[in-house]
Amino acid sequence: MKNIQIENVFIKNTIYLKYSGFLLLFFLTSGLSFTQQIIFNINDNIISYLKQNPAQYLTHGAYLINSPDGRVDFLKYKPVTTDIDTKYLVQGSNLFGVMQYENDTTYFLYDINGDGILDVRHDSLFIPFSVLSVSSNTDLSEKNNLSEFLNNGLAILNGNENPYSNGAFAKYIGNISSYFNNSAINRDLFYGMLEYYNFTQYPALALMIISELGIRYEKRYGSIHELILLHIAESLINLNNYVHAIIFIDDILSINPDFIPAKVYSWQLETDEIIRQRKYYELKTNHRNHWIVGQI
Repeated sequence: MKNIQIENVFIKNTIYLKYSGFLLLFFLTSGLSFTQQIIFNINDNIISYLKQNPAQYLTHGAYLINSPDGRVDFLKYKPVTTDIDTKYLVQGSNLFGVMQYENDTTYFLYDINGDGILDVRHDSLFIPFSVLSVSSNTDLSEKNNLSEFLNNGLAILNGNENPYSNGAFAKYIGNISSYFNNSAINRDLFYGMLEYYNFTQYPALALMIISELGIRYEKRYGSIHELILLHIAESLINLNNYVHAIIFIDDILSINPDFIPAKVYSWQLETDEIIRQRKYYELKTNHRNHWIVGQI
């Protein structure tokens, strides 16, 4: 009986070892089929995380911009992924966001300014204009070829005719794409303006884009253009942040006291009723033919 028991134990141990080895081999060889889901949050540093947890597989994506640096690629931990697997968004060697799945929803988190910190969530795929700022295809120049374009925008908004009803502003926006072809200098800022206009219906995202554009514009040229200040103020107003919006409106009027849209905003945001009446009277007296003033 003792010999039989010893033999049974040996057989069981042999079976266990073989079965364990099979399981180990199975997990090692089929592990790539399991999900690799990482849930990132706003304010997470994806550059630091990726340095500590390198991803090995790259899949080429689609071109979102008609330029050599307009393609979004996906950096992954597995060669074959599912919708659940988290994917890093890259353009060339530049990491700018993640695509992830949570609560039956696929969405994107973006680093808008290129510092590695995730700033905002959005449901569609795009390339933040800051990616073009570090592209080898972008010629950054202190020659301000954007000011003429922005001045045209100011003139359109400051004219008496409504630029939205006559199509002038839509045409103005439509012309932006001609300024960020591969040979254009400072193409990143032109693309940033177009990106802002594309996302004005998302005021938090629009504010991030136009604020970052203002920072880069000022760093490159020494000051911020009034039209950029106007769009920052409008984004703040759309977020009901009137306290900070009036600061930018006042800055515009200190640079360009005859810019009527800013004067209208100044009247709208004025909290002192006496001053507010005075501003209203001035608008109706001196700018009665302007398209905005005619509506107040």
